[in-house]
Amino acid sequence: MEQTDLKILEKFSFSPDSAIGALSGVAYLGDYLYFVGDDVRYLLKTSLKNKITATTTFEKVPLLESSEQEALTVLSKAEKPDYEALSCIIFNEQLHLLVMGSGSTEKRKQALLYNPSNHQVQTLLDKLDYDYLQHCVALTGGADLNIEAVCSDNHHLYIFQRGNINHFHGVLVFDLEKIQAHKSLENALIRSFNLTLPEINGSVSGISDAYFFVDKNVIVATAAVEQTLNTYDDGAVLGSYILVLSPKGEVLNSFLIQDAEGNTLAIKVEGITWLESNADGEVFLLVTDSDGGLSEVITVLLKNSVFTKLDTYIKFR
Repeated sequence: MEQTDLKILEKFSFSPDSAIGALSGVAYLGDYLYFVGDDVRYLLKTSLKNKITATTTFEKVPLLESSEQEALTVLSKAEKPDYEALSCIIFNEQLHLLVMGSGSTEKRKQALLYNPSNHQVQTLLDKLDYDYLQHCVALTGGADLNIEAVCSDNHHLYIFQRGNINHFHGVLVFDLEKIQAHKSLENALIRSFNLTLPEINGSVSGISDAYFFVDKNVIVATAAVEQTLNTYDDGAVLGSYILVLSPKGEVLNSFLIQDAEGNTLAIKVEGITWLESNADGEVFLLVTDSDGGLSEVITVLLKNSVFTKLDTYIKFR
């Protein structure tokens, strides 16, 4: 696929004193953008009407159930909830934000639902659910659990394992109605599949986020190439991809994120959400995890030609 199908529109880095570091997810709901970091127990919220700059004021939305009390501060690596996935889902006929921990340690085994209409937070998946995910070989391939992405088409819930360690990129697809009816994950499971992801210089990428683009019936995902030996420690980042997947996990397109000169950007993209359609194509917003550096917000355009080719592919399959 020609790189001309992907274009960077804007790129913004947060300042070192902004207290915004390890961004790991982003979602667009209503007129607001929500960001989550893997080392905090709150969402950052701002109106989409406000251009994000160094002076943007973010509202902190606590990810705490009503009985909990905790200071809204950055947590240590050992204590952090490691929220790695953020997505909009319809739950009990209302729009919610789903925030999922990676499950890589006991403190990271929790998935929460936040309802913007009443600001209520509830647990969707607990440690027992995560234990099921950990022991599901169709998801992990036998490796340690490391959930990095979740998305929904309003009927199904897709949970993605980041398989950059054992090269097993498992995805589980659940019946969302059964989960709403409090059925077990084992009972709600519909199918599973394993992704084939691109590499950079022999280093395999790992899924880092996913957005189900319902209007096009495709999943637009990101995958980062990071040289690490386990699911806990960070490593050198070589670059990131934007992927277009079918609902069954076929990689229909992949785009290595590069600058205008064709140089690969050594960034770790951790979040993606759709923003808007324009005459040229579809605009998405990306966020990066700084891993100690500067986190970035990047808007990109996937041109109409990408989706025209998909329509032709699907028609003649």
